[in-house]
Amino acid sequence: MNTSTSSVLSMENRIGARFEDFVQQHRIWQNPLLKACENNQLTISEFGFVIAQHFYYSRGFTRLLSALMMQCENDLHRVALSHNLWEEAGEEEQQECHSNLLRNMLGNVFGVTAPDETRFRDYTVQYFNDCLNYLKHSDIVRAAAFLGWGTEGVVPKIYSYLFNGLVNQGVAESDLLYLSLHMECDDEHSEVIEKIALDACDGDTEQHWLAIEEAIDTSLSLRDAYFTKLYEELKMAKAKSLIDLVTSDKPYADLDASGALHANVLEKQGITLYQREDEAGGVNFEVTRFKVASEVIDPRLLEIPVGKRNEKHNHAHESVFYILSGQGRVHIDEKAIDVVAGELAYVPRWYDHYTVNTGSEPLRILALTDYGFTRCFPKNSESSYRNKPENLGHQVIG
Repeated sequence: MNTSTSSVLSMENRIGARFEDFVQQHRIWQNPLLKACENNQLTISEFGFVIAQHFYYSRGFTRLLSALMMQCENDLHRVALSHNLWEEAGEEEQQECHSNLLRNMLGNVFGVTAPDETRFRDYTVQYFNDCLNYLKHSDIVRAAAFLGWGTEGVVPKIYSYLFNGLVNQGVAESDLLYLSLHMECDDEHSEVIEKIALDACDGDTEQHWLAIEEAIDTSLSLRDAYFTKLYEELKMAKAKSLIDLVTSDKPYADLDASGALHANVLEKQGITLYQREDEAGGVNFEVTRFKVASEVIDPRLLEIPVGKRNEKHNHAHESVFYILSGQGRVHIDEKAIDVVAGELAYVPRWYDHYTVNTGSEPLRILALTDYGFTRCFPKNSESSYRNKPENLGHQVIG
């Protein structure tokens, strides 16, 4: 770097701290995809979809570095960026280039053996093109801030969401070299680019505050919008298969191969879904699921002994209760409904509810839910609304 760089870099800690705070306060860290990773709500296949789409960005990243290099008048800056490109290319082992590390991870972890043939979504391609166009048409201060603080500087944190989420799913850390390598080395890459941005300010950083923050915000906002589109597709993917069946307008299942079409409720021809007993709280109940071949309707038998109740809870699925025997009181939010054998009660989605046995015999309720539909969406598994998820049966769906 030239001699003017030293006076700028002497202010680096103060400048860096200011932009670090700006980055950490950005809305991207509340993105639903990152939250889903953090809360262990994605399956292995869903992680695979996200990372396979990211492959488009990864294999094109050297184009982004090259676009920044085009903006550099200073030859020493180009040399520094060339070193970043050299590392991206795997240095002396081209087969170890970062895009190849990702190819290997996609194959080993997710079974994506030909990632270059992935059907990349339009919004994936658009995200990359938006980044590339910004770098090609911005001045050096904005371009370096975009790629430094707004891109490379956040990679370790963003990749840690993916890395930790996959490890929590049982993936060996040794299979996640692409992620761990970027979590370790991208701080150095971002520092090189950040220094280019600071040097381009030519000592007058105050004049460039707004330009730098605008560039950082643009980079993070583009990624935030992209992650949201990925999450929205994941959210709808499972439901889409049901929608396709509904709109097919014809029978699609082989009745002889589709599974059970009947079950005896009173003889409990099903599996124990959930049970809990808490004498101090007056809780004692058991739920049985019937393994009929329904796709949306999920029938269950709720049994509550005399003088007991089930736990207060809420969930995404709606329920219709048919009282088989006994009598009770269904509490829904602030309402209470007295029920006896032969009656129906309806529980809307997301309302707190519980049922008390107010009679002199066991209360048995056939609950018809649409859990087969709502379980297609994130955060709607059985364990998400149970007070004691460890009491769930081993054959729980979703």
